[in-house]
Amino acid sequence: MTNNHKQSVGTLISTLSFAGVSVALMDQAMQAEGLRAVGLWVTAALCLAAALRFRIAELVAKWRGE
Repeated sequence: MTNNHKQSVGTLISTLSFAGVSVALMDQAMQAEGLRAVGLWVTAALCLAAALRFRIAELVAKWRGE
């Protein structure tokens, strides 16, 4: 499979930013309680998915047989 996405500096910066924010949110979620903790965990998971967006796209393409 060929890589259709060219890795640029901007892409690398946004990926690292999403990953860093995800780690920070997980830290805050471990200290929070109740609904706030749930919201922080969900947001952290979404930021982690955003950091892994290109790998997820590759897996989906492979699963579809593209």
